[in-house]
Amino acid sequence: MPRSRRTFDIDEFVRECLEAWEADGAEAVKDVLDRTLRRGCAPVRECFGDPREAHLQVLYAGPELVIENMVWAPGMSYPAHNHNTPVMTGVYAGVEINDFYHPSPHAGGRLQRTGTVDIGEGDAVLMGYDAIHRIANPNRRSFTGAFHIYMGDYLHSSRSIWYPDEASETPASFALTKDIFAAANRGLVAARAAESEPESEPESEPESEPGAGPGPGSGSEPEPERAAVPAGVSAPVITIPPAPPVPAAAPASALAAAPPSAAPSTPRPASRPPARGPGRRPPRSHLHPPGDQG
Repeated sequence: MPRSRRTFDIDEFVRECLEAWEADGAEAVKDVLDRTLRRGCAPVRECFGDPREAHLQVLYAGPELVIENMVWAPGMSYPAHNHNTPVMTGVYAGVEINDFYHPSPHAGGRLQRTGTVDIGEGDAVLMGYDAIHRIANPNRRSFTGAFHIYMGDYLHSSRSIWYPDEASETPASFALTKDIFAAANRGLVAARAAESEPESEPESEPESEPGAGPGPGSGSEPEPERAAVPAGVSAPVITIPPAPPVPAAAPASALAAAPPSAAPSTPRPASRPPARGPGRRPPRSHLHPPGDQG
C-alpha cells in the first residue's frame, strides 16, 4: 500500500508547541520546531502557499506563547530590535541572516555588532531574552519563510527598535512594523515593474534599392563598412565629412544692375544622398535589486 503523503497542519503544530511549553518550557518547544522541520519543509511551504509579498501572520497569540509565520521579501531587511523574551526562529524556506548587537557604553548607546548567524532552511535557533538582532533576506530573487516563536506575552511587552539607524533607539510598535513591511512591498512592486518592461530595440534601416543610394549600382561611393560592436559597448560615433564648399553668389547689387540674361548662375552641387549614422541603442536599465517585527 503506498505511503500517505506527509502534510503540515497549523492547528496541530500550535497544539504541540503549547503542550511542550506547559511540560518543559522553551527547550521542549524547540524540540517540536526541530521535529517539524526535519519532517520536511516542503509540506510547510505548501500549507502556506506561494508568497506574493512580505507579511506577518500570527498563528497563535496567548499569554504563554506567540507563534508567527514571517515572510521576508527578496532583499528585505528588518532593523535591529529586541524582544525582552526568549524567541526561537525556524526557517522553512530560504535563509535568514541574523546580525547580533549589544549597546556600546563608549559610543553613546550606539549598537555594535557582535556576530552573525545564518539560519538556513530546516534549521532552528533559540535566542535569549536580551538578544538584539537585525534580520535580512540576502536573496534578491526569492522569499524567506520562517517560524518565530516568542515565550510569553510578546505582543503586549515593552520593546525597542533601533531605527532608522543603530544609534536611534525608539519604542517598537506595530504601526512602525507595518510601515517597514509596506516599504519592502513597494520596492518589490517597483522591481517587478522594471523587470517586465520590454527592452527597446534599435530601429532597422530599410534596404537600399540599386541605384537609389550608396551601394553597388548607385553610381556613388559605397558606404564604408562598419566594424561590429561588442555587446554592452556603445557604438562608435562616425563623423561625416562636410560637403564641398558652394561658390559664393554674386553681390545683390550686381544682379540688380545686369539684365536677366546676364545674371550669373550659381552652380549647384551634385546631389548627394544623406549619410546615415549608426543606429543608437538606448542604454539598458539595470535592476538593482533590489525590507510585524521578528
